[in-house]
Amino acid sequence: MKIKKFSFVSLLFLLLILMCLLSLRYGAVRNSWHDVWGLFRPTAEQGPLSQMIMELRVPRTLSALLVGASFAVAGAMMQGITANPIADSGLLGINAGAGLGLALTFALFKSPQPAVTILFAFLGALLSLAIVYFLASQRKFGFNPLKMVLLGAALSSFFAACSQSISLYFNLNQDLVFWLVGGTGNITWSQLPLAALVILCGLFLSFLLGSQITLLSLGDEAAISLGKKPATIRKLAMLAVLLLAGTAVALVGTISFLGLFIPHITRHFVGHDYRRLLPATALLGGLFFVSADLLSRIIAPPLETPVGVIVTAIGVPFLLYQIRRGRL
Repeated sequence: MKIKKFSFVSLLFLLLILMCLLSLRYGAVRNSWHDVWGLFRPTAEQGPLSQMIMELRVPRTLSALLVGASFAVAGAMMQGITANPIADSGLLGINAGAGLGLALTFALFKSPQPAVTILFAFLGALLSLAIVYFLASQRKFGFNPLKMVLLGAALSSFFAACSQSISLYFNLNQDLVFWLVGGTGNITWSQLPLAALVILCGLFLSFLLGSQITLLSLGDEAAISLGKKPATIRKLAMLAVLLLAGTAVALVGTISFLGLFIPHITRHFVGHDYRRLLPATALLGGLFFVSADLLSRIIAPPLETPVGVIVTAIGVPFLLYQIRRGRL
């Protein structure tokens, strides 16, 4: 069993490296492997295509890797702390809350800095998560999976309506259309340092909580019997989800379903222990989103298919499959 898990993680790592190289190689502009290897030469010796790859495709690929890991780990964390097998930051309204924060950002600032967009997306996600957590903490509500999904759907619709209203009132359609469909096409080097720092902090906190999330997924009684405090674990886990989902939405928009099916696929290979599940989920999430981003560029070049559409096209059938199997 350990050999199987190690082989799975090793395969993910190798595929991730390969997919990142393919992401640098292919796109609307034709280039060769020689141009990709040119990235490792001094700047003065790089050709124009190598410089294009460095300025456009490298930050895009890195952001896709970080975003995929963020959404996947956030979904796994939500599934663990809510005991809900179809929990996801998008299905529970967190992504839509972050999207509302982005709409407010563009309404208040003409050209917001990356730190401002991340802050407002974080605050919007915090608002949504606070509502979900407050209602889920009520005895009459309880951590019922179906009720939480319905609540998330209601919050998502409400926040989406608010975002669209702000967009219409302030004439922000051009600014917000990118975040509504999701994509990495506008990512630049200026956005990456702070976003990467926040995401890495969220991933580090998630990995630290791995063993405690495993206990919590077995029920509050199991955690309490071992001297753990379920409420404290949930608050720390939700902080990690905020850091991950809020920052990911600020980078690529309101993409849903990625955090739903990636953890389930990973569990099939590494089991339910979150100490192994979360790192493997991060790798698979990064691999999937880099692959989806590459696919969005090569389906109908030079036009791009929104990567959010690709993720949804895979996520919705998986959700229906989970419902059919009685996982709700």
